[in-house]
Amino acid sequence: MKTRMSIFLIALSLVAFLALQIPTPVSAQEVELGEEVTVTAEVVAIDRVDRTVALLGPEGNVVVIEVSHAARNFDQIEVGDQVKAQYYESVALYLGKRGVKPEESAGLVVARSAKGDKPAVVAVEAVDISATVQAIDRTKRTVTLKGPDGKLLTTKVDKSVKAFDTLRVGDSIHARYTEAIAISVEKP
Repeated sequence: MKTRMSIFLIALSLVAFLALQIPTPVSAQEVELGEEVTVTAEVVAIDRVDRTVALLGPEGNVVVIEVSHAARNFDQIEVGDQVKAQYYESVALYLGKRGVKPEESAGLVVARSAKGDKPAVVAVEAVDISATVQAIDRTKRTVTLKGPDGKLLTTKVDKSVKAFDTLRVGDSIHARYTEAIAISVEKP
């Protein structure tokens, strides 16, 4: 979790200042950056002993995937079935009230198909993290953020971010990083 939080703090520093384009620095308005990708592949081979499936991708490439024993209904997969994978990732950023203590929380929800149905799984993970503005160097256009672990991170703010001039020490920057994936096996 510490590694993930450090990576997330770095990502937060890179995109946090998009949120500073919000007109008032203590507004609860939110900026969300996200992207969804959907890929469909055809099952071209199955090894039931080793629990692997060979998938023919949209670019003509074949990828062999090992299917965990946690995946329900492996025996329902047939050659010719379509495997659809949808992936969504987003970062929502907003400025919070001054003096809010930095914190971090995370949650994961996973659901899978009922016994006897074609295999399917949905997993959603969200990580919330906040940081407090510790220092601002208006000449160098940098800001120093303090995360929930007490570590400081200084990052440069692009000149296009006009709200930088209204940012104050003690302001809170909050972010929610969300990943979601849905995989289903369907008849063609």
